[in-house]
Amino acid sequence: MTACVRCSLAAGLAFLAAGAGREDTAKKELARLEGTWVLVKMEIEGRSLLGKDERPPKLVVKGGQARFDAAGAEAIPLAKVLDLSKKPKTVTVPYEGKVTFYGIYEVDGDELRVCGDGVDTAQEKEPEARRPRKFDSREGLLLVFKREKR
Repeated sequence: MTACVRCSLAAGLAFLAAGAGREDTAKKELARLEGTWVLVKMEIEGRSLLGKDERPPKLVVKGGQARFDAAGAEAIPLAKVLDLSKKPKTVTVPYEGKVTFYGIYEVDGDELRVCGDGVDTAQEKEPEARRPRKFDSREGLLLVFKREKR
C-alpha cells in the first residue's frame, strides 16, 4: 500500500470517526432537551413581555422535534436548526418568509435559555452579525424556560 493511499485511508477513517462523534453528541443534546418546557421569562431591553395573568406558553421537545403548545404550531426538526459546535451553541430557525431567528441557547439542568433576534435576511447584509454573543435582553429577545416536572 502506498503512502498516499495509507494517508487517504487514515484521513477517511478520521473523518468517519469525527462524524460518529458528532452524531453521538447530537443524540445526547437532543436527549437533554427532551421534555416540556414552560416559559418563565421573556424580555427585550430589560422589559418583560410576559403578561401577569396569561398562561405561559410551553415548548414540547420530543423525538428530535420542538413544538409550542399553541394550536397550529409547526414542529421544528432540531437537527436542522441547532449547531452544537459553536460556543455558545446556536439555533437558527427560518420563519415567516425571509425572516430568520438567529440565536444562542444553553441548557443548565432544568433551565433552558435562548437569546436571539429575528432578521430579515433579504434586507440584512450580514445576518450572522445580529446573533447575540451572550444571554442578555439588550442583545436580543431573551427567553428562559423551566422544565416541567413529570
